Amino acid sequence: MEEALQYGFSEAEALGKNFIGITLDNGDGLILYVNPFLNDIYKILLMSKSRYNLPSIGVFSNFNGDKYFIYDVGDISELINILGSNLKVIYVEVIKNVLEDFLYQTVVG
Repeated sequence: MEEALQYGFSEAEALGKNFIGITLDNGDGLILYVNPFLNDIYKILLMSKSRYNLPSIGVFSNFNGDKYFIYDVGDISELINILGSNLKVIYVEVIKNVLEDFLYQTVVG
């Protein structure tokens, strides 16, 4: 996870973006709202096709019509309690385009 964060922050800084997406091996994803220039994480979100007992930020639908629930994660221990601690990072990317717009509207306001 540490390497994923380093890579994500580096890419976000290079592109001037504030959202990093981390895909996990269970199919869920973490979205980090960050300041890439200060290496600060302001908010951790969970994006999933599954429903979890977490505060919901909204539902995002992609162009294929797939719906993803986006949850606000209060702290890492809450996330570990829900997902477990054995998950692996599959992919890291800077979030852009339609999902980025959606997140700015719902998270940043």
